Amino acid sequence: MRKIVFTIMVLGAMALGVNAQDLSPKMSAFKDYCVRAANSAAVCDVDDLAACIEKWESGENGGEKFSYGQEDIVYIPFSDFTEEDVSQESIVGMHFGFMPAAVDSWITNKCEAVTVADANLLRAGDGDTHLEYSVRALKAGGKATYATRASGDIELFVVAENGGKVGLSVHAVEKDRSGNVTNETTLSDNSGGQVAQLKWSMDRSGKVEFTVENQSDKEISFVVVKNL
Repeated sequence: MRKIVFTIMVLGAMALGVNAQDLSPKMSAFKDYCVRAANSAAVCDVDDLAACIEKWESGENGGEKFSYGQEDIVYIPFSDFTEEDVSQESIVGMHFGFMPAAVDSWITNKCEAVTVADANLLRAGDGDTHLEYSVRALKAGGKATYATRASGDIELFVVAENGGKVGLSVHAVEKDRSGNVTNETTLSDNSGGQVAQLKWSMDRSGKVEFTVENQSDKEISFVVVKNL
């Protein structure tokens, strides 16, 4: 009996480890920035918001690149992004927009809500290794499914605005040139916090469907970020 219980505990720890792996330094830095900015915006700490984007410079099309911690971060909207099921989405509208340009507007307007619809239009400089993102919103208890394509070592995280709780699940499918499925990966992080994150590998380029769930009882905005 003890052996059976021990085996179950080990398998459970292994499963948890798949979803709880540390992100790469650049993704971790961006995640930390998103959490800090969202929580500072909620209490109108403009000094801390300013510190978040201290090393950000706006370009013609908004923020292109900034440094946070020890990392230089370049970001663009998802280059391959499909809305699979967004019937329970809400309008980002006056919610917090996460990206440095939105934080700058939040500071300028003294924490008054401003539209952040243009936050998804920011572009990064050509030739830079970058991260991809999208700022969205969900109704209370709602969820939405999106799709993108990926390969190699994949990292994906979601950060909710202050007071929000999110879950993240992924179904990735790899196929050979004949269209035969060679591998499927299903993962989830339902820890129910402000952040959800997943990390896995794909030998071939394939379709990645991911679902974000608002596990809180209020409408929230969130940012989803993928490495590239």
